[in-house]
Amino acid sequence: MNFAEILKYERLQTGLNQAEFAKIFSVTKQTVSNWENGNRNPDSATLSKLADYFEVSVDYLLGRTDERNSNIEKTKLDESITTISAHRIGDIDNLPDEAIEKINEYIEMIKLKYNK
Repeated sequence: MNFAEILKYERLQTGLNQAEFAKIFSVTKQTVSNWENGNRNPDSATLSKLADYFEVSVDYLLGRTDERNSNIEKTKLDESITTISAHRIGDIDNLPDEAIEKINEYIEMIKLKYNK
């Protein structure tokens, strides 16, 4: 399979339509459609985010291997931590509003992925 086929397969496995998926990655539905039709490819940063989201390697997404998780190590979280706090990522007062919005979008993406 190639990237377009793998992306569509993985998206469908999450139960998301193209519009919902696009919102998670802050792109348009048309962009997702172009990726899945093989008309366009995401940039490298987005490709990494897609791999992280699906918990697969970039090589798997690109169709270079059939192994979904080759060479992926999950970071162990401290089980005593039960909340995400701004102080854990340092001083956020100097971040622009756009950066804060991206943090909130990421949190929403994680909640959507794991609260099915």
